[in-house]
Amino acid sequence: MKRMIRCSGAAVLLALAGCTATTTAVAPKPEDADKVVGYFRKKVNLPASAAPKVTDLKASPIPGAGQGVIEVGNQKQPFLLSSDGRYAVFGSVEDLTVNPFEAVMKKISLTGRAIKGPETAKVTIVEYSDFQCPYCARGYQTVENEVLKEYGDKVRFVYKHFPLNFHPWAELGAVAVECARQQNEPAYWKLYSAFFDHQRDVNPQNLKEKSHEYMAGTNIDKAQFDDCLDNKKTADLVKADQQEGTSVGVNGTPAFIINGRLLSGAQPAAAFKAIIDDELASQK
Repeated sequence: MKRMIRCSGAAVLLALAGCTATTTAVAPKPEDADKVVGYFRKKVNLPASAAPKVTDLKASPIPGAGQGVIEVGNQKQPFLLSSDGRYAVFGSVEDLTVNPFEAVMKKISLTGRAIKGPETAKVTIVEYSDFQCPYCARGYQTVENEVLKEYGDKVRFVYKHFPLNFHPWAELGAVAVECARQQNEPAYWKLYSAFFDHQRDVNPQNLKEKSHEYMAGTNIDKAQFDDCLDNKKTADLVKADQQEGTSVGVNGTPAFIINGRLLSGAQPAAAFKAIIDDELASQK
């Protein structure tokens, strides 16, 4: 169904040509919307059993065009329609006055999070990761031992949670580090590092005991930590991180958002460097 989200430059030009009769945006007529569905069914070769429907008919931000959404099962395809009902563009409407990278960063909340690096840093790296994922452990080594050391106070780093449901202790580990953060950040970062450094030594049964061991010397109140962990008091934050990650394009781990740019997978330091250097150069 990936074909559903493609549109051609020719179609865009035709749509604009069809909009010249009026500068007022109007909602598509139901009969014109039916024509869109009929065309779309043929264009993507929908099976006879498919039952596409049109929703959210309204005026478009583009003068002279209306818009709507074709729904096929759980998938949605936005479309634009010229005022005369002749031309359609399949795809989302993009506001060219908006920086897409800035739009991504606005979806990410940094409030109350543990952050490495100064607030004045020109580059912000947000990682969505899973403590039990082996590729995430590789990403951790790259970020901590190469990227952050090379760029120092030019970057700031935020770790967010995206535990995968087939990793038995990943979610509990995420809950644990956030329980630690509620008491102090040194405990948070120490536990964060230990979970990656000792990934193979941790399991659901010993996670609490291992957490105590890894946070030694951080003045953690163990009873308070245990209560938080046992009752999963930070689980909502972990879930919010996952939802946020999905909203900015994360679909696997590790994933990094660097000033709004998505970098997926356990990439080498050179991949980070290419983006960071470009961002730093663009801000001079």
